[in-house]
Amino acid sequence: MTEDTPLSHRETIFVAEYLIDWDGPRAARVVGYTGKNIKCTASRLLACLHIQAAIKREISDRTARLRATVDNTVREIARLSFSDVGELFDESGRLKNVKALPPEVRACIASIKVVKKNLIAGDNSTEWVHEIKLWNKPKALELLATHLGLLEKDQAERDAPDVPAFTLPADTPGVKVH
Repeated sequence: MTEDTPLSHRETIFVAEYLIDWDGPRAARVVGYTGKNIKCTASRLLACLHIQAAIKREISDRTARLRATVDNTVREIARLSFSDVGELFDESGRLKNVKALPPEVRACIASIKVVKKNLIAGDNSTEWVHEIKLWNKPKALELLATHLGLLEKDQAERDAPDVPAFTLPADTPGVKVH
């Protein structure tokens, strides 16, 4: 079979299922394969050129639909990395209306919870409590630093001099020094 071989109905479903979570054996089970050798079956299916080509086409189509590029992804990670919680509040320290926040600030918000509570027991009044959860800034910084090669292990690998594990004196018998 070649890359141009049309997929069977079963193979089409296998490709769609595989693209959900990259789990070949699970995708094979969904389309009806059974037995102890399900991993081998999935591996055999994934080795077929026409299935590989279909997976590549679907990934390419998905990337185009989502407009997912390296630049866009890094830009979003940078938004999270350099977010400022102060942007959520006005000059008086009051929480701004979500619609008044710029898009780059709204993108950093994971969730907002508004709860009506009695904060002071016995005063018979209720107040609104706003809980705002932001996306994980340390993780975003780590992802960005990894991408930029700024982490110690990445930096150490890049800057490590190319040295031999050991050296022998030039006069060692049987050794030729080039």
